Amino acid sequence: MTEKRNTKAFVGLIIAGALSLIVSLGALCFFRFYETADNMYKKGNVFGEVRMEDAANTAVKITGYSKNPIAQIDGGTELYLIEFSKTDKDDYGYASIEVKKGDPLIQKLASVDDLLENPVIVAATIRRSGASGAVRNYTSEFKDTISENETISKLAETEYYASVYEFQKNELVANIIAGVAGVIALVFFYSAFATRKGEDKAYNELYSAYPELNYSMDTVLDNATYVDNQLGIVLYKHHLLATYKNFQVYDLTKAERIYHYVYTQKSYGMTVSRTSQLILLTNDKSYRRKKTSLLIKNVGDETDDLLQPFFYAVSQEFPDILLGIRKTKARDHSGM
Repeated sequence: MTEKRNTKAFVGLIIAGALSLIVSLGALCFFRFYETADNMYKKGNVFGEVRMEDAANTAVKITGYSKNPIAQIDGGTELYLIEFSKTDKDDYGYASIEVKKGDPLIQKLASVDDLLENPVIVAATIRRSGASGAVRNYTSEFKDTISENETISKLAETEYYASVYEFQKNELVANIIAGVAGVIALVFFYSAFATRKGEDKAYNELYSAYPELNYSMDTVLDNATYVDNQLGIVLYKHHLLATYKNFQVYDLTKAERIYHYVYTQKSYGMTVSRTSQLILLTNDKSYRRKKTSLLIKNVGDETDDLLQPFFYAVSQEFPDILLGIRKTKARDHSGM
């Protein structure tokens, strides 16, 4: 028998953690470093200059605005009339910009003495009148609002408007995704290193208890009391070794009870998987917590029968341990 570490699971968890971290950084950096007002403006992605497309992000160069909102929108947002400029400041037009009530942008615009000379560039999402989630009847309402001003009417963009609110909402969603993906990445990384640390700890416990092993597993099977390669169980002197997937050990002199636990997953009433564990209970808190689970291989309904020789061997070596109380738990995923 040689040292066995679940390298496949370790690498898999590291890869899953790395992918989650990439998603987290991608979502975080997209709005903070890539899809910014300055970056979009430098690339020529300017409202009124690029082809209008609903839900697309763009930079809006504001050279003028109405002091008061021209419309109140359900949901706590407001529409302001703005004068926007393209890359060439002499090429300008008029449109609406949607902001949340009390948005600092309005205060910022008010603080600028001459917006024509010192335009404010903001990131926004283009919205089309009547599109899903956009302002309904925007085109007709906006046209009515500006109808008395012939100059504005001629230069106005009436089908599309810019929404700072939508952009900020999407940015918030991206930040949430980044946070969730980051937490998931940490969980994967923690699981990977916890698994490896647990295996190292198991080998160290075994080598400390039996110095004659000389940090080698070569003689374990030859001197074992009981070996079941199918289920992944070895009894070596006072220790129970679980070799299926992760390497785990347990000092049976500390155990008070051992039972077989089966976790069954079902879908639409059909069993899709079974997982078997040996549950060991102890009151010696200096050794382990109250309940410890050791994973073994489940081979179906006959798993219990295959465990009987193991329970018999334990009863002979450790007669004070209560054995074989079987518990099962089923979970049906048909409602998911």
